[in-house]
Amino acid sequence: MSDLILGFGKTGAAVYVYIKSRNDYAEKGRLLIYDDTAENAGGLDVQDGNVMFFNKQNEEILFGRYFKDIERCVVSPGIPRNHNVILKLKSANIPVLSEIEFAYNNIQKEKNVKIIAITGTNGKTTSVTLCKSAIEAAGLNGKTFVGGNLGVPFISGIGDYEDFILEVSSFQLEWIYDFKPDIAVLLNIKDDHLDRYLNFDEYRLTKYKMFKNLKYNDIAVLNQEDYNSSILKGVVGSNAVLYGFEEDKCDVFYRDGFINLRLKDLLGFNAEISLKDVTDKRKFVIENMMAAACSLALYGIPPDVIKKAFDGYRLLKHRVECIGNIDNIYFYDDSKATNPSAVVSALGSFDASREDGVKTDTVLILGGKDKGFNYESIVEPLKKSVKACVLMGETKEILEKTLKGRVEYMLAGDMEDAVFKSYNYLKDTVKNGALGTVLLSPASSSFDMFKDYGERGDIFKKCFEKLKNNFL
Repeated sequence: MSDLILGFGKTGAAVYVYIKSRNDYAEKGRLLIYDDTAENAGGLDVQDGNVMFFNKQNEEILFGRYFKDIERCVVSPGIPRNHNVILKLKSANIPVLSEIEFAYNNIQKEKNVKIIAITGTNGKTTSVTLCKSAIEAAGLNGKTFVGGNLGVPFISGIGDYEDFILEVSSFQLEWIYDFKPDIAVLLNIKDDHLDRYLNFDEYRLTKYKMFKNLKYNDIAVLNQEDYNSSILKGVVGSNAVLYGFEEDKCDVFYRDGFINLRLKDLLGFNAEISLKDVTDKRKFVIENMMAAACSLALYGIPPDVIKKAFDGYRLLKHRVECIGNIDNIYFYDDSKATNPSAVVSALGSFDASREDGVKTDTVLILGGKDKGFNYESIVEPLKKSVKACVLMGETKEILEKTLKGRVEYMLAGDMEDAVFKSYNYLKDTVKNGALGTVLLSPASSSFDMFKDYGERGDIFKKCFEKLKNNFL
């Protein structure tokens, strides 16, 4: 019988490396690899006599000659559920597994492995990065693997690590059956990926799959500030811990510069973590810190080590990152904001940071690949927080229809045009003594014009540097 790896990017290649490392690799049937777009096997050892590689050009050979021998398929997260190979597999009752399910099934359970899994629409990467810093501060790098959707796939660590902290996306949760974390964290659920899911409810229920196997001694960490997270408190079959800003409703809460851990029933003690040495105290950062602190404390990391890790925190690239200013017009790269709720969060963080009372006029650069969003939810926040928007990308016309007559806007052909028009609009603002802000926070994914949000942010920075050099 054969294994099929569907998708041969980073995840598929990691699954291949793991399968090849097994003692019974040579004794098993052929390993089959299918990738839609690849013209060849890329980094795959094509001299491997056990491997057959398929793409669209030769898929009929797979379906005709080898399909009946497939025992299971491990699918990469980027492969949609209606992919023609998946449909054929399901019609033949051949199991389809996500990489995290495949990895979980291959963990040596007798080692008493602990898993922390963090999911949510926004904040996953920040929260997991905070956890990684604490693991490093505790000297547990050799014991605890940190990865998943962020960085290195889960499967790459199962032979070398005892415990796992994973960033988990909804795409990875689509094909799980037995996967069960010991600590499951749900940061929030907002409109996203509506180009992949039929509606918001289907997306939300996919996120909830991470909690379906929890047992009474497992822990669900839920965001009291987010309805779609907090509602699970009475549903999941586990201990539920709420975090947020309301002391009377939360087990973990923020007050007067401290994260308070009221977890005596679970930890045997209560504790507090000072954030006085943390430079960035915007609301979304503190929310992510509460989620990370709660998870880390429950895992066994001492509060003083968590504090040390948080003190050294620096906001991630492309997440409301200040890249510089030209004549008191400050430019912020929030290219990672790929849905409307992330934009609202970014705008809110500016509102919270204006403690000096200086007036700031903001121009927001919006637009990218159409993911099926209804942008009505951002209209009121835009009316309160921005002077104008610059619209670009595939969603330009959709956004224009939503904002017309309600929020001032300009249209741009590309990123350089958007940066120039934003700066030009704000020139009079700084002449009158106010500050200016240009915020790239697109509310859309990047794949209409860029390979990913990182490239979009990098191009934004290059356009800023080009504009700045023109004024030197």
